Amino acid sequence: MTTGDGSRIGIICRPDHHVFETVGRRLRRRGHEVTYFEPERELPRSAIEELSLLVCKKVRPASVRALRLAERAGIATWNGRLSTTILASRLVMLEALSAVGFRVPPVSFEPPEGQYVTKPLFSWDGDPEIGGTGGFYQPLLDTDGRDRKCYLVDDGRQLHAETVICSSKLSGEKRVLGHEPTPERDVDRMERLLSLADTQAVGVDIIEADGIRYAVDCNAAPSFREAGLESALTDSIHRAVPSPE
Repeated sequence: MTTGDGSRIGIICRPDHHVFETVGRRLRRRGHEVTYFEPERELPRSAIEELSLLVCKKVRPASVRALRLAERAGIATWNGRLSTTILASRLVMLEALSAVGFRVPPVSFEPPEGQYVTKPLFSWDGDPEIGGTGGFYQPLLDTDGRDRKCYLVDDGRQLHAETVICSSKLSGEKRVLGHEPTPERDVDRMERLLSLADTQAVGVDIIEADGIRYAVDCNAAPSFREAGLESALTDSIHRAVPSPE
């Protein structure tokens, strides 16, 4: 593995994040300078122009604007404004999931009959909830109460897929319940999503109802919590740093 040459990597993420703290430490061992930026903080162009690569871990309006500034300044990004923006818009995200082959629950702009899930239009406007009013609505499917968080990371040489099983946030605080293999068909779909969104990593939330798998959420900056992908993420970010001229 080659080492960095003092390249400066900025990560929009709190410095004590359970995954990206480890990733940042490993990147420093490879010779990179790593700086963490608060997700809600507006970054000045001067701070961005000092970087070799900008990584967005937390999608917020301020971080999307930082990615846009980076693109305008010619600074490389690991997961750029296109991917974070289209996947932060929940309606566009559902269309993207459907376009690559995932089945998604139907959408309505009036509360449907029976129980339903309400979702804000943008991911930074809040979490889905049962009932209430919001940007749009989907039926509450009869599931086993588990979310399958499927992650895919491209390290520049190969793809790394992991699935973490969690309790549904709709029923309370999320808890990690275990792991399971990621079906090859879902890996293929996520690979197409990486290409469509022009990003290096993605997370897709999948639920099962009546034996059918539905994709209900997607994120270009997921947490990767307990996925064991720290090495793949480190490799991916390391290889995304532009070579010195």
